[in-house]
Amino acid sequence: MTKAIFFDIDGTLVSFRTHTISDSTMDCLYRLRKQGIRLFIASGRHRLTMDNLSGFPFDGYVAMNGALVTVDGRTISKTPIDPETARNIAMTADREGIPCVTYGEETVAINMRNAMTEKIFSMIKLPQIPDISCMEMTDGPVFQFTIFADKDIEARMLERFEAGLEPSRWHPLFMDLNPKGLSKADGIDAVLRYFGFSREESMAFGDGGNDISMLKAAGTGIAMGNASEDVKQAADHVTASVDDDGIAKALKHFGIL
Repeated sequence: MTKAIFFDIDGTLVSFRTHTISDSTMDCLYRLRKQGIRLFIASGRHRLTMDNLSGFPFDGYVAMNGALVTVDGRTISKTPIDPETARNIAMTADREGIPCVTYGEETVAINMRNAMTEKIFSMIKLPQIPDISCMEMTDGPVFQFTIFADKDIEARMLERFEAGLEPSRWHPLFMDLNPKGLSKADGIDAVLRYFGFSREESMAFGDGGNDISMLKAAGTGIAMGNASEDVKQAADHVTASVDDDGIAKALKHFGIL
């Protein structure tokens, strides 16, 4: 029996085309809630930037690819990047003019903007965040960096710092950097332990490269039809796209709704 379901946001719950949760998917969420199934977000986003969820009361959030996990408003797990590693990344991004979003526990900020960052922020409907240097943000714990970089810059950054970092991409123009070995799967495990649920009692929906770990970790991993091929190969089932009621169709396929 499924007791917990985890949803990625961008490209899974929320369409890149409409920037909203569809009426069909919203109806599913409320019907699942009535059944007593616990519902969670599992995203690369910080909780502060999840303002596109149409006000639905999720039970908890696996934020920043598993770096910070909350249930019913209570933090149950947090894993910051090693402080020295964080300072080295911050110094490199600031000095070399690489746009970078830094995620603290209560603050999200960007060090500099350009046409590419503004295009991406518009595409994913990211709320306005302050302009603060990466180095200034390292005065406190850092849970994630998002580096706006092509493959050449990525290779150079990872050559220097990969020993302490876990890179993941869900878009070709930027990558997330988290503590080494950390993924959404760790966040899912923290939630399941908290409630005493088994992995077999969980389900996860995703579409991006940073969703692969959680699709493998959940009892049933479902890839959206708009997912990349490597994500589909990691899933137990491939449903329709986010714009074709993929979540509703998968829940019907498995007899949950």
